Amino acid sequence: MVENLTRKVALWATEVGTAAAQLPSSDARLAFLAEQRRQLVAGARREGMSEGDAAILAESCIVGAKRIMEELLRRGVTGQGGRA
Repeated sequence: MVENLTRKVALWATEVGTAAAQLPSSDARLAFLAEQRRQLVAGARREGMSEGDAAILAESCIVGAKRIMEELLRRGVTGQGGRA
């Protein structure tokens, strides 16, 4: 189960980080990540996860997404094989 959750977190972080990197401004990227975090917490809660566990899961995902986004921006890669 932990391995499956780890894969899901990594996939989610990659998708969200890549999408965030494509946004035109830092403010837009931060707002997008905040909204994704809210949605992830709400989804985890709907699935029966406690508030605390949902917050930990969401924070882990957002940290991963931010790292991916920052690396893509640093490299100038948009996530679609092109350059920013």
